This record gives sequence, structure tokens and C-alpha cells, in this order.
Amino acid sequence: MRKLAVLSLLVAFVIASCGKKKEAKKDPWDDYAPKVQEMFDKAVSNNDTAALKALTDSLYAFYKTHSDSVSKEGRKRALYFACNWSFAAFDWDRVLKYCGEFVAHYPGSIKAEDAYRFMGFALLQQKRWDDVIKLMQSFIKDYPESSNLGYAYKYLGLALSHKGRYAEAKKALKKAKTMLEVLGAYDEIKEIDEMLKKLGG
Repeated sequence: MRKLAVLSLLVAFVIASCGKKKEAKKDPWDDYAPKVQEMFDKAVSNNDTAALKALTDSLYAFYKTHSDSVSKEGRKRALYFACNWSFAAFDWDRVLKYCGEFVAHYPGSIKAEDAYRFMGFALLQQKRWDDVIKLMQSFIKDYPESSNLGYAYKYLGLALSHKGRYAEAKKALKKAKTMLEVLGAYDEIKEIDEMLKKLGG
């Protein structure tokens, strides 16, 4: 009888042990994200570009030091914020580095379309006309349904005009204008109109 009671307890223990769910590992991003938001808000309210740049480096470090098995979604968010906030800091080298890495690793993400736009603008600021043309042509081909296509055609048109390819530039800028009108991007349209006047069209 005693053996039977011990055996019953042992079976109950084994069943209880097997029934316990394995605890999921906590994503380090969950602790880091609120601190990131606080640092971002402080940097923006103080108009502190240096702090914003430092924050983007911190986000990139988080992305590099955590594995997908521990923080898959957190890593993706960290890299996107590093890309996005580098753009907010007007730091074109960081934009190209962080956004470039984002589109390389997450090409299927909707955020990749923003990253391409940020890179196109950064390359324009650096007057790298050939790189703008190559990147925007690639973006237009690979993301034909993107809501950012108006910007892509605008950046393409501006770069083509600087390369003296005026007929192609006018065609791209007119396409950009049509697409940006749908978005209500009137400042962008005004800039395109001014450029078209210079190009005689």
C-alpha cells in the first residue's frame, strides 16, 4: 500500500512537471524601448543633435549585440529607429549605414520603403548623383506599389537633371508630381514645379 502511494505521488509529480510550460525568454527590447523613447524625447525637446546621433549609435549597438533567437522583433525595431532618427539628425553617413543595413536585412518590411527614401535624400545631400539614380531606379523596380514612389521619382529627376539628362529628368519629375499630389505633399510639388520651370517644361 505504501509503495502504491509513493508510486502515485511520483506519477503525479512527473505529470505536473511535464505539464509545466517552458517560460519564454524575455526580449531585452522590452526593457530598453522605454529608455530609448525617453532619450529621444529629451534630445528632440532640447534640439540636441549630438544626443540624437549618440542614441542612433546605441540603437545600432543593440541590433548588433542581440541575436534573432533572443530579440528578433526588438533588433528589427532598433535598426529601423537608428535609420529613422539618423535622418531626423540630418546625419547622412549614418542614414546610409543604418538604413542600408535595414533594407539589406529586412527587404520585405514596409519600413524598408521609408529607409530607401531616407537613403535617396541622403545621397542627394551628398551630391552623389550616380548613386541616387542607381538606388532610385532599383527602388522603383523592386517596390512598384510603394507609397514612396513619388519621392523616388523626384529624387531620380533631380539627380538626372544634375547629370544633364534633362529629358529623362522632366519625365521623372512629372511622374513624381502626379504621385505626390495624391499624397497632398504640396511643398514637394512646389519644389518640382520650380525645377520643371528651370528645365523648360
